[in-house]
Amino acid sequence: MRRDEVLRWVRAVTVAGIALAAGVLAGLSGRGADASVVATFDLGLGARAVGMGGAFVGLADDGASLFYNTAGLAWLSNSSVLSSYESLPGAAAYGQVSVALPHFGAGVTLFDFGEVPATDEYGNIIGSFSYRDYAFVAGVGATAADLPFVPKNVWAERVALGLSAKFLAVSTLNPGSGRGFALDVSLLMRADASGFVSGYGLGVVAENAFGIPIRYGSGHEEDWRRKLKMGMSVDLRDRVVLAFDVTTDKTFCAGAEWTPIPLFSLRSGVEYDGLWRWSYGIGTRFRSFTFDCAVVTHPYMDSRFRGSFCVAW
Repeated sequence: MRRDEVLRWVRAVTVAGIALAAGVLAGLSGRGADASVVATFDLGLGARAVGMGGAFVGLADDGASLFYNTAGLAWLSNSSVLSSYESLPGAAAYGQVSVALPHFGAGVTLFDFGEVPATDEYGNIIGSFSYRDYAFVAGVGATAADLPFVPKNVWAERVALGLSAKFLAVSTLNPGSGRGFALDVSLLMRADASGFVSGYGLGVVAENAFGIPIRYGSGHEEDWRRKLKMGMSVDLRDRVVLAFDVTTDKTFCAGAEWTPIPLFSLRSGVEYDGLWRWSYGIGTRFRSFTFDCAVVTHPYMDSRFRGSFCVAW
């Protein structure tokens, strides 16, 4: 592909992304998204993206693509196992294990609130019960060039599609236990460039595009929240990555990653959904092993800490 054609494509992606972000940001209000049990999936995977404010839809270049933009699995060149753990405010814990292969990925997560006191109508403690969310995610990503009946050209190799299936089970007192299923559809476009800017990315995820409501033992049903996520990433000289995400539920994320040497990265980011939450992270790599950690601040609650460990081959 000629250099001028690449630059035209890059400019088009940039203009479209900025216009899209501006349109969504114009609708931001002071109220965040409503609470939902399916918000478990909003906690993300691993610690790298968390340290970047959760802005990963337009980047999606590692095994965490399974959660953020499954289309990114199309370009994975190795296989990896990723695990992470986080202690949440309120004595809750969140853990994950996932496997990512070229084109495929699968993972399980556990949100555990531990033992919750049970009280009578007068507030007297009469026992306890547990509350846990179990989630399973499986996804596939492929470039347009991998699909049948699509012409094999450079454009087809730069566009990838993704599909992920999510299953959620809630385990607590019988009336509150339930399960549900949903599908995400995603798109990711990438382009290389020369000079100061070495690459661009643009991603879109239709989250919970199709779903079977979570049905509880009490007969209550909870719908999956449908929303559109859009993200951009810019790679500067293969040393600095800038990422920006916006969603139709009035959430904005921005993050940066600086890799001064191949074995070490520093990260920072911010997320806004009615409240500002700043995040910071660090990552180290040695041969096939990667360790990342991140901290997310909150204006009213304790900070969140997450660590993750990845083995790739």
